[in-house]
Order: sequence, then structure tokens, then C-alpha cells
Amino acid sequence: MKNETIELNEIELKIVQSLAQGIRNKNLCEHINLSNSAIEKRKKKLKEKLKFNGSDEDLLKIARENRWI
Repeated sequence: MKNETIELNEIELKIVQSLAQGIRNKNLCEHINLSNSAIEKRKKKLKEKLKFNGSDEDLLKIARENRWI
């Protein structure tokens, strides 16, 4: 699902990079200055932006295909 026209904002990129580094969802707020619920909402909006509804692992696969990580 490569889509080079979609760009990630700074927070979306930090979320994807943190997940790629193996940081667990519950610990993301320690690395990103947002609450866990705000991070989950951002991930949900990112998945909507990408027009897919899959796991975080699937999100990372898309991020790699698009060279965001």
C-alpha cells in the first residue's frame, strides 16, 4: 500500500518511529509528549488517513514501504 503522496506530520512520524523501535503502546507517552488516549486517537486518525484498519505491525509495514522509517 505504497502511497508517496501522503506525508506524516511530526507527531505521526514520532509514533511510527517509536513503534518501530519496539516501544510498547503503553510506554509511548514517555517518549511523546501526549497522553496514551491522545496517542491512540492519533494512531486511529493516521490509519484513517492511510485508508486501512489493521494492526500496529501492519502500520509499520506501510511505513517501511513508504520509507517513513
